[in-house]
Amino acid sequence: MTDKKTDEEGGPPPYTPGLDSLPAYHELPSKKVDLPPYQEDGYSYQDPGYCNDGPRRFENLNRADMILSIENLGSDSVFILCFLVCFLFNWIGYVVCCCLFTSVAARCGAISGIGLNLVKMLLIIKRCSFVNPQMVAAREYLEMHEFQFIALMAIGIVTMLFGVLRYNSAKRSVNQRILLPPYDM
Repeated sequence: MTDKKTDEEGGPPPYTPGLDSLPAYHELPSKKVDLPPYQEDGYSYQDPGYCNDGPRRFENLNRADMILSIENLGSDSVFILCFLVCFLFNWIGYVVCCCLFTSVAARCGAISGIGLNLVKMLLIIKRCSFVNPQMVAAREYLEMHEFQFIALMAIGIVTMLFGVLRYNSAKRSVNQRILLPPYDM
């Protein structure tokens, strides 16, 4: 049995150029569509605080929409949980924390965990003796380029401190707003 099909068995019909009745592109008649005339002043925003003199990039937001609430802040236990997950499971832990949690505590904990994880990995590479040739090459590279080692350590520490300080400032601002009287706009 063969895989080839002939015309008798139901194969495609033979192509002969020039037998089709379709016109060429340049022979097509051009169709014009009648559109209504364009009106510039047809739409106006009805808010009196809105400026109609040009396009606006940002809308006026209510203060209540911009304020960080207690629900969005999260708790200290979520911060510590995400910190530990990112510290122990590297980038996979960071992706998991950012996908599962939406609170500020979780995001800041994840950032802090990644920063301390970078410091941990650099210290492991620098201080441990390995048999793996790739790890030996990485240790020798860090020993030859001490400035890069110090810069990466500083980036890790700064990243960890950024996450901790960002969470503390968000927590402090929420706590201060709870104590203040409500603001009416």
